[in-house]
This record gives sequence, C-alpha cells and structure tokens, in this order.
Amino acid sequence: MNTVIINNKQLPAVEYRGQRVVTLAMIDDVHQRPEGTARAAFNRNRSHFIEGVDFLEMTADVIRTESLSDAFAARTAKGIILFESGYLMLTKPFNDDLAWQVQRELVNSYFRTRAPLTEIEMIAAMAADAVRQQKRLNHVEEQIETVTEAVENIKRGTMRAGYVGYRQVVAKSGMSDAKCRNLVNAYRIPTDTHEFMTPDGLLSRRAIVELEPFMAAFRQMMSEAEPRGTRWYHPKMGLFQAIGWEVR
Repeated sequence: MNTVIINNKQLPAVEYRGQRVVTLAMIDDVHQRPEGTARAAFNRNRSHFIEGVDFLEMTADVIRTESLSDAFAARTAKGIILFESGYLMLTKPFNDDLAWQVQRELVNSYFRTRAPLTEIEMIAAMAADAVRQQKRLNHVEEQIETVTEAVENIKRGTMRAGYVGYRQVVAKSGMSDAKCRNLVNAYRIPTDTHEFMTPDGLLSRRAIVELEPFMAAFRQMMSEAEPRGTRWYHPKMGLFQAIGWEVR
C-alpha cells in the first residue's frame, strides 16, 4: 500500500473502489488526537452522515475481499471508512491551527491527488459517484416528502373524531356563539384545541367541542327552558334565542 506524507506523518493511501478513504484511527493519528476521538465524534453525530455517501461500515469479510486489511487492526470485526465529504464533516469541529493545516493537506495531497485512472477505473469511479449522488438525492427527496406531508397535515389540521368548531354548534342550535360557550361551561361539555394552517400560511388555533354531548345538553336544556316572547329562559343560561328550535 502506497503512503502519503501528511503533517510529517506517513499515512497509508487507502483506496476503496477507486476512491481515497480514511479510517477513524488514521484521523486520530494525523490530527494528533487521543485514540478514540474520531470514533466518539462519529458516533455522536452519526445521524448527520449518509451511508454510501459520507461513509461505509465494513464487515471483516468486506475488509478482506476489498484488500483493506492493512488499513485496520488485525481481527477487526467491523470498520468505518470515510470518503472526503465524511472526513470534512467529522473534522468540522476541529478548529485549532493544526486541524486547518491537516485538513488542507489531506484534501489537496491525499483525497484529490492520485495516479491517473485507467479507463476501467474511470468508468468504475463514475459509476460509484453516480450511485452516491443518487443515494444523496433519494435521501433529500425522502426528507422533502416528510416535510411536505407534515405541512399538509398542519394545513388540514388534525381534529379529534366527534369534535366540531363553535361555528357548527351555532348553526345546529340556533343560539349565538356566546350562548353556545355558556352552555358548554354550564354543562361541562368536553372541549379541545384544534391547530390548523390559515390560507396565508400562519399556524392558528381554535376551540372545538364534542358534538354529541353538546346536542344532548342542548336538548335537555331546551326541554327545561321557558318561552318568553321570542326568547327562552333557563336558570343556567339566562335569556337567550334559539332560532329555528321549533323545527328541530
């Protein structure tokens, strides 16, 4: 395996299918960090890395068949290799002077400098790059679909089954909005809050009420109410109108 001098250290030129890669141990070594620093940083931020694009996790069999045994300690059961993007993401928090120097040397003298590719290697590299780009696009598309679905759900709102807004109970009872709320409070009818997106894209909320208990309480209240001219009277409601009650 060829070597490259980075930060006065001999670094093995590890390649995977035509691309230079680094291991976590190599990063610790060249950045002069305690053993395990790179692994801890990778594990801590793993959710931000895309497998097949930024890194690959390799089994012992793959390490052997891909001729990467020299890049890992003997009897390694699983190993992580990082492509250039993964290396740069992992070392992003490294901002000391040495880190800046090493990053520049690794990018210019390691990842992006190698012997000219043969035609077969070029085709293989292009194919591998196309696969990585497609995986990245698929990942982005999945994120867009998730966000789009979430936005649509917010726009539609998620009203609990059996609940309606006060506009609906006003229409069904013929009472005013204030009297409908009076009845809800007087008879302790279950209520909730409904979140939805307004046409201008703002998140809004409104009170909703369980319909069946509301109508049951309304009918009970009307059976007890006294007609007073064009209005009705009930001890819990005071004077109120119930327009169209007679035809309900």
